[in-house]
Amino acid sequence: MRGKADDSNPVMIGQNDWYAQAGKRPFIEDGFTPELMLQIEQAATLKNKNHTRYRINKSVLLTSVAMILLMGVLNLPMGIWKSQGPIQSSSVQSQAAGILPSSTPATNDRALETPTSPAEFEISGKKYYMPLPMNRDKSKAYAVETTAGILWSPPPTMVDYKKPKYTHPTEPFTLYLSSKDQTELSASSATRIYTFPLYAGGASTYQYLSGVYGAGDYILLYTYKRTLGADKYEYAKMSTLNVKKAMAGETMVPKELTSFDDTLLNYKSIIAVDKEHDQLVLSYLEYIGDLKFQEKTVLYDLETMSIQTPAAAIGFKEIKERTLIMNYKVGEEQRKADILMKAGLGWLDENRAFLSEEQQNKLYMDFMNNTP
Repeated sequence: MRGKADDSNPVMIGQNDWYAQAGKRPFIEDGFTPELMLQIEQAATLKNKNHTRYRINKSVLLTSVAMILLMGVLNLPMGIWKSQGPIQSSSVQSQAAGILPSSTPATNDRALETPTSPAEFEISGKKYYMPLPMNRDKSKAYAVETTAGILWSPPPTMVDYKKPKYTHPTEPFTLYLSSKDQTELSASSATRIYTFPLYAGGASTYQYLSGVYGAGDYILLYTYKRTLGADKYEYAKMSTLNVKKAMAGETMVPKELTSFDDTLLNYKSIIAVDKEHDQLVLSYLEYIGDLKFQEKTVLYDLETMSIQTPAAAIGFKEIKERTLIMNYKVGEEQRKADILMKAGLGWLDENRAFLSEEQQNKLYMDFMNNTP
């Protein structure tokens, strides 16, 4: 290291008394006189000046070469640039000749694609999958069978502020319809049936989809809205949509169930659908006082969501957690309905109506934690 440094600058610039460092007796050998030292010093100074001029000329020369090379690159045809430079994506390669490549590092198209993690469903013994980006919440992916095909809804992108009360969607929930023969549920090959509004009454209140159920020609939808910072959701509602008509090209919007007090479902209730008669069946236990409950059943037409006829459930109290079919009567006619869901904490504890508020809250949290 020292030798290379000495070769590049053999005399220390500005230190004319360098020979003082040679020791107390620098002229011990014959012929090494002060006169000779003066001549050496003058020669070294002259050489150093020439060396400095050479370094400046070298810098100018390098800069000139760089400019020539740059001008040469800018005038190269695009084909030469592609063959000599990094591999470009297909989108860059398809650009017209003469357009300079982007300053952004070239990347393969596949590298630009968002990694996916599909949500999987098994419907009527057949498996379907919905490709989703890694950052999507699979619990908000829905797919159900209808007579018109597989109705599905992907989870929208969400803004995550690391605070549950301020997390919200950045795009609306959307319903799509795919053929039953198509196992990949992709928007590019599906028919868009309906898009919910992103906002629900204000810039900080958002619309959410919380459940989708197949009901023959129809789907049953559960939605709610939530305001940023609020502890609870608001305005939960149930609605239906005729998928068969939507597929035929008719403009359809969900029909909301407005003439029913949904708090009646809070204790112990069953929500079912009679596909044969296109009816929604709501069966529930209503507290009538004196530690007694009374079973009630009402029917709603799936097309209009209006009350049609009172009915009576058969064996409501014998229905268990895993029961999938319920029997009911309209007059003397006995019918069947597919159970979509069982609602209310009464399924966990039939004495729920008589528990303290603290016990009810604990039961509610247990219910939410154990409900998929």
